[in-house]
Amino acid sequence: MKIKLTLAALTLAAMGLTGCTSISKTYPINRVNSGVELMPLNRNEYKVIGDTQGEACAKYLLGGKLPWFSGTPTKTVSGIEGGGGSFMASLPIIGGLFGGQEKVIQEATYEALEKVPGADALLSVRTRTQKKYSIPLFYREECATVQGKAFAIKTDAGSLE
Repeated sequence: MKIKLTLAALTLAAMGLTGCTSISKTYPINRVNSGVELMPLNRNEYKVIGDTQGEACAKYLLGGKLPWFSGTPTKTVSGIEGGGGSFMASLPIIGGLFGGQEKVIQEATYEALEKVPGADALLSVRTRTQKKYSIPLFYREECATVQGKAFAIKTDAGSLE
């Protein structure tokens, strides 16, 4: 009986230390914050510059984003920094409350835009996210890949070449 209990306990412990991965893909048709009305641009009001892709990952140990206590700036597109920023995300145990998948997607979008000089935004945005839990509640990794067509908005001061 004691051997069976020990074997059951070891089996449960091994199952608890195994990891899991989840992958999702999205293609948001209208990517506008609620309460904001955006008039559609006419084709002559913007210029498609080219295809682009950005990637970003965040690694968490004991709930805090690595590297711990880094205070490195986060890269966002909208400029809305909710939840305390990267320093709060790097704190062990409570850091997971201030990070998350949306922050990783924002950073990947920023990276995609940075690759195309003069780009204002993206069209036909496709997002692929992946969460990997190597040891549940101990270590996880969240990654995002954002693809789309970079475009620039034409201004009244002149037209884009």
